[in-house]
Amino acid sequence: MELLLSLSPSVWFAMGGAFSIKLLELAELHKLPLIERPDLKDWLYWLPFLILPILGGGLAHVYVSSNTLLTPLLAVNVGVSAPLIIRAMAQVAQPAIVKTPDDA
Repeated sequence: MELLLSLSPSVWFAMGGAFSIKLLELAELHKLPLIERPDLKDWLYWLPFLILPILGGGLAHVYVSSNTLLTPLLAVNVGVSAPLIIRAMAQVAQPAIVKTPDDA
């Protein structure tokens, strides 16, 4: 509980931004045909509702720990874009696979 109370408001705003993306996706489900709608009883469907806010808040915490000033609007933006930012950083970090000819 102490950890939650010690979090910066920027972290909370970022977590809210990431959570809002999942809520928006949930609100848009009515547009899908019944056959394409996810099984809402499956716990794996709900897992991103926990993971994305943690990623968004974690990224905002990194910014705040680096002495970057995050206004509430910027913190929400970080939370919304956190999955894309982290995915892009992971792709850059992967080494390129280089194929060499057999006789090289």
